[in-house]
Amino acid sequence: MNIKKFITYLFLSFITASYATISTAQTVVQGTVTDEKGQGTSYVSVVLRQLPDSTISSYCYSDNDGRYQLTYKGTSKRLLVSISGIGIIHKYKEIDNRSQTVNFRAVEEAIKLREVVVQSKRIWGAKDTINYLVSSFSDKNDVVIGDVLKKMPGITVEDDGGVKYRGKPINKFYIENMDLLQGRYGIATNNISAKDVSTVQVLENHQPVKALEKIRISNDAAINLKLKDSVKGVLSIMAQLGIGASPLLWENQLTGMYFAKKYQSIVGYKSNNSGLDLSRELRSFTARNAFENENILGVSMPSPPSIDQQRYLFNNSNAVTVNNVFKTKDDNELNFNLYFLNDHENRESSARTSYYLPGQDVLVIDEDMASSRNQDRLETELRYNRNNSKNYLNNYLNAEGTWDNSLGAVFSGDAITQRLKKSTFRINNSFQWVKNTGDERGFELTSNTGFRSTPQTLSVYPGQYADIFNSGNPYTMLRQQARFNSFYLNNRMTLLSPLMVGRIRISPTAEANLEARNLYSKVYTQGEQGGALAVNRADSMNNDINWLKYTTGVGVGLKYGALRNLRLEVSLPVYYQGICFDNRVRADKNNISRFFFQPSAILSYGFSDAVNLDANYGFYHATGSLQSMYTGYILQNYRSLNRYDGNLAELQGNGGSIGLSYKDLGSMLFARGNINYNYTESNMMYGQNFKGILSITSAIEQPNSQQGVSMGGNISKGFDWKNTLVTLEANYGINSSEVLRQNKLVDYKTHGLNITGIVSGRPSSFLSFSTKGIWGRYDSKMDMEKTPTIKSFVNQTSMDINLPKDITVNLNYEYYYNNTSMGDKHLSFTDLGLSYTWKRISYKLFWNNIFDTNQYVSAYYGDLNTYQQIYQIRPSNIMLRVSFKLR
Repeated sequence: MNIKKFITYLFLSFITASYATISTAQTVVQGTVTDEKGQGTSYVSVVLRQLPDSTISSYCYSDNDGRYQLTYKGTSKRLLVSISGIGIIHKYKEIDNRSQTVNFRAVEEAIKLREVVVQSKRIWGAKDTINYLVSSFSDKNDVVIGDVLKKMPGITVEDDGGVKYRGKPINKFYIENMDLLQGRYGIATNNISAKDVSTVQVLENHQPVKALEKIRISNDAAINLKLKDSVKGVLSIMAQLGIGASPLLWENQLTGMYFAKKYQSIVGYKSNNSGLDLSRELRSFTARNAFENENILGVSMPSPPSIDQQRYLFNNSNAVTVNNVFKTKDDNELNFNLYFLNDHENRESSARTSYYLPGQDVLVIDEDMASSRNQDRLETELRYNRNNSKNYLNNYLNAEGTWDNSLGAVFSGDAITQRLKKSTFRINNSFQWVKNTGDERGFELTSNTGFRSTPQTLSVYPGQYADIFNSGNPYTMLRQQARFNSFYLNNRMTLLSPLMVGRIRISPTAEANLEARNLYSKVYTQGEQGGALAVNRADSMNNDINWLKYTTGVGVGLKYGALRNLRLEVSLPVYYQGICFDNRVRADKNNISRFFFQPSAILSYGFSDAVNLDANYGFYHATGSLQSMYTGYILQNYRSLNRYDGNLAELQGNGGSIGLSYKDLGSMLFARGNINYNYTESNMMYGQNFKGILSITSAIEQPNSQQGVSMGGNISKGFDWKNTLVTLEANYGINSSEVLRQNKLVDYKTHGLNITGIVSGRPSSFLSFSTKGIWGRYDSKMDMEKTPTIKSFVNQTSMDINLPKDITVNLNYEYYYNNTSMGDKHLSFTDLGLSYTWKRISYKLFWNNIFDTNQYVSAYYGDLNTYQQIYQIRPSNIMLRVSFKLR
């Protein structure tokens, strides 16, 4: 073997060893590689890729006679076979997915070999698919795939676990092209081992419905995890035992995973009292909630500070997740997912709230607060999905039950106790059917229905505001009861492109929607001597209201897509809406009807494969809800009392955005900039009047408006040098509105700037680091009076030092600054960790909050008020975690 062939073999072995073979139905591609004289050429790399995403499926090297053989076990209709090597011109042939013979003639290329650097390609792509080679971004300290996603250019992982690509949230998260988790992808990013993933794919302009791929624009991206072949069809079990002090701490988990061609499953149990919020993993980032917020009662409790949640969360949490997806012989999917969460949380703080009252002194309320909350939540999902280019059928059934119990103590001159009991039952079903008959024609039918009931009870001890609730007589306890019941039914029918005028496709639409709601509330008091509860029968203290809203609409959708790189969609719907409002307490019935027109447009234009423009603009009309129309008082918390005058709020406005995106895979550069605008007019204004510390919501019929403009941009650049990643993001926004306070109108203007920078890298084989800085400035002005400027800065820096014998030292430092904080405006935390791996067992010892910082002081501005608090955070503690993985 000569030196040129040996280097070729070494170079390509390193590249292709990072990829796994996809296991599906077998196709055999074989042939011979010959030189210009027709003689067999050995040690030439032959690679088979599936199209359109160019994922490597199989590879080999030609033998001494130049022969090769590759196998493919997948469903792609087209494949790409290529030969390459040092000193050989790269060649490729696109073929059908069938067994066949493909021969190549290798042509030598003269090169001057000065130095050989053996290095794999970290990012590559074709059309709308970008591939990230996981092994080139990860290191030994990355445990789960979420750790590696943070290091990939163009991809960001938010503090809440949400994933964005070029600054926009993803619309789907797949594992081997299957939708196992239905938007709850935190379960995957926090549990799937980084070592089990070969490639992370970003699917740009991803339309999840294949039957609509050429019919409806999508400017969103999806992520697909390509697993290593060694993981497929193998049951993996990951376990962790954690114990620490002080006080006694634990952090345990057990997760089983199985990924095969026709079946995927993730089942897990987690428990901790160390500050890890398990509810984050259960959150769906893609689900749409058709129900409005019906939690009208609450307990006044400390507001969480804007620092890392594990610093301040005093919890005792248990979570169980069961996720399954089955693929039938026709490649249809059936999902069954189940989630259970038991979560107990304690909070403690001292707070000062200042309210700016027009023409009066500032109202200052000082409160020492302590609260505890316990929640039990059970949720299940059942989904059937058929998704091909001609027929899409999806039915999603979701049911949830939640039981909340909260207890709060407030010391503000007097000691006040609050107790809230709330339960929620919800069930909803979503149905979508798309039939594509060819040439972008067909129909789409959607139907969504749901029901939710939310009974809730708030008790306050001792009884407050006797002049309002008990004819001026002292009393022991005040109890507010409320119940919301809601039902909705939304149906829509679209004929896909049955008509064409020139190059414009016309799609008629029709829809019919129904919403029925009921609000029932009563106020009870208990006398000084205890005894039975007495109902306050005054009309002003009771609600029994039925609300019925029905909406019908027709419209047309226009699509222009004559040019390959230009897509324009326009929607022109006209709606008729009727509202029936029945206030049984006041024996008052009202019927209101409206016609309105809501045009909108979406534009996508690709200047090139690297530069893309997307824009949207629309007009909207909305009516208020039952939450802003009840006429009887409802005590929302111990010092907030609400009621309205029964008039219907109507809003209309317009808004849109424009964005420009750029990517260069060769230099690992991703960038995006965008501008957003929104303008809203309303006929009603809602504000606060204060009677001592009691806030009473008031409403007046008063035309008003608000508008806002925001601009943002982000750039992410990866470097092969030291595996460096640099990310910069900036956002600026200005808003103006009118606010009602003490029955007076106040002009309120705000503007804020936020800049985030992230740098990470691996300077050497024994050192890796990451640092993140966030700088913010916020200004506001009421009428002509400017409030103090808030300036803040946050820095989070971590460093891993790899020592011999598989020992790693972990250092973490966090710094917080806020110029308006009471007392010390600076706060910092320091953590130290030590990790050791022996065979398949990992030992990690952490000392958190070394210098025992136990309070966090913060401040922020709201609508005409400022809020300052001293929040109790977790003390210094030590935690030992032992984790291992079984096959």
